[in-house]
Amino acid sequence: MPSFYYEDTFVDNVQSTLKEMGHLVHTLGFVPRTNYYSFPKYAARITSEILFGDKPARKDIQILKLVREYKPDLFLSTTGSIHPATLDEIGKIVPGRRVLWWGDAPANSQRWGILDQGWDIVYLKDRAAVEKLRMVGRNAHLLHEAMNPNWHKPLAKQKNEAVVVAGNYYAFRQALILRLMQDNILTQLYGPAAPRWADVKIKQHHSGKYIVGEEKSRVFGEGMVCLNTFHLSEGDSLNCRAFEIAGAGGLQVVEYRKAIEDCFEPEKELLIFHTYEELTEHIRWAKQSPEHAAKIREAGAARALAEHTYRHRLEFILSHI
Repeated sequence: MPSFYYEDTFVDNVQSTLKEMGHLVHTLGFVPRTNYYSFPKYAARITSEILFGDKPARKDIQILKLVREYKPDLFLSTTGSIHPATLDEIGKIVPGRRVLWWGDAPANSQRWGILDQGWDIVYLKDRAAVEKLRMVGRNAHLLHEAMNPNWHKPLAKQKNEAVVVAGNYYAFRQALILRLMQDNILTQLYGPAAPRWADVKIKQHHSGKYIVGEEKSRVFGEGMVCLNTFHLSEGDSLNCRAFEIAGAGGLQVVEYRKAIEDCFEPEKELLIFHTYEELTEHIRWAKQSPEHAAKIREAGAARALAEHTYRHRLEFILSHI
């Protein structure tokens, strides 16, 4: 797996699950999140992209060295960017087994990215993007994200009347939170620090906590509602929180998209909203009907465990190899 990782990331969940399945896994190593996202590290990555964007980066050299040393049975990249020349060299060592599992919005793929001919198989979470890749001859498949039952599991009962939000604070998510605040609805904000341009109310209200693993599950379980929204660039796909909230036994209220119906039964395993009025009605209902809400929490957790773990997804990938 050609990536660095920190706790409870896509890479971490995949590599830990593969190890549980009995595989030997090599990565570029663990890096504390605060180090990975420190300003000097971030500035170095951006500068490198600007100056050497058309050439293999230092990371490409590290990846190729790792592949040559271990000669793996599978080269599995999770939402990673790899130079086409590096992919070509890897193909000489791992023929037919260069796999990309892209967990981000397809619109965030840069340059050739998910369309690079060097990938033998590409997995995407957006059905329309899969069809577009197949149109130009790529071996693409639909594959949703997942949850890790080792830490995305029911650990707490509801303890407060808050609407819990975790993730990045892009403009749409901020705008929706601000409207909830205006209507005096209690919110708890977790995740990366709000961007510099964020509304001052968002910055002031942010808990300052980046939650991972079991702590994340406790927060989701203790909240009255877990609000899940999507960036404007996100098509008909689900984020990892859709599965993590469910696995943790949170009462998920999620912005509607058709992909939900591939994975959960609306109104029985989670709640969906198309409008702000539907969202606030769900919040009022959750406050008035905690016993009924508990049944949805339990059903969502059971569905996630039965069908949406990283083991389920990796077994699907390995069946193609």
